[in-house]
Amino acid sequence: MQQLLIIGALIILGSLVLTFNRSTQNVNANNYFNIALIDATASAQSLIEGIQTKAFDEETVTSSVSSVSELTANGSLGPDAGESVPTQFDDVDDYKNYTEVDTFQQFGQFTLSVQVNYVQKYSPETVSTTPTYLKKIDVTVSNSYLTRSLTLSRIITY
Repeated sequence: MQQLLIIGALIILGSLVLTFNRSTQNVNANNYFNIALIDATASAQSLIEGIQTKAFDEETVTSSVSSVSELTANGSLGPDAGESVPTQFDDVDDYKNYTEVDTFQQFGQFTLSVQVNYVQKYSPETVSTTPTYLKKIDVTVSNSYLTRSLTLSRIITY
């Protein structure tokens, strides 16, 4: 009888230890995810802040425009001839299709991808097929510690 009680106690103890270990692993995984999410957000926010310091459009780098028809055509958004690195970019849409890798010591590489599009005035989630005075910057960050990609967006106006 005592042997059965001892075996039962060992089974209960083993079950408690396994449950505790599983719980600890889940907490650690959640902590890693949260820290990676904070790093990804900071990296994306930093890139967006840098992008929005540039001119609104190639046509507004040195002068102003009075009509949306003077802005860069939708199909021509992206780096201009001779612009290949961010230090050469002089306007927001030069960052269209731009990708960079940011490395953090604890979580490795974060890949940041940028999209820039004209958006509709009263529906800023809708990409416009023609130039408008609104551009939307989307920065998507991916990393192995994130369960899915993170996208931060900013709408800028002229």
